[in-house]
Amino acid sequence: MSVVDILESAQYVVDKQGQQTAVLLDMSVWHGLQQLLEELQEDEGLGKLMAAVQEDEKFEGEAAQAVYKAYLLEAEAA
Repeated sequence: MSVVDILESAQYVVDKQGQQTAVLLDMSVWHGLQQLLEELQEDEGLGKLMAAVQEDEKFEGEAAQAVYKAYLLEAEAA
């Protein structure tokens, strides 16, 4: 589900004066929004990792996978 799909599916709750006071989302849309936010958080975490190791020793192959797995475990514990 794209951001545009989410925005287009929003329904607004209005008060007696017609002012928007809340937004309603279908559960499927809500779950899509949650997934997008989780992906953004993962992307942010990966960006931080890349910035942190930019000047570090370069890893390849299995060594790179081991470093990345260690990072993921550390991120999950935080």
